[in-house]
Amino acid sequence: MVLGQAIKQCNFDLAAAFLLYETIRIPRTARILWSAREMGRLYHAKGVERQVRNQLWDGRTQAQFYDAMQWLYGWSLDNCMKH
Repeated sequence: MVLGQAIKQCNFDLAAAFLLYETIRIPRTARILWSAREMGRLYHAKGVERQVRNQLWDGRTQAQFYDAMQWLYGWSLDNCMKH
């Protein structure tokens, strides 16, 4: 989807479209990988780290957790070219 949008945005210049695609997808993919690692670490925390995590999350609503992940799950055709 992103590549298709990049091709359109670059007027079908494939070399330019692939460069644009990379500038958008590489940082997003890196953020997804980093976030997955960190969330795994946080969800399986033990000891003091677990206590700190629980204090940070205490009182947060389900909507607040969803809002924090909007960058990931709110991705769509309309906003996929933002970087």
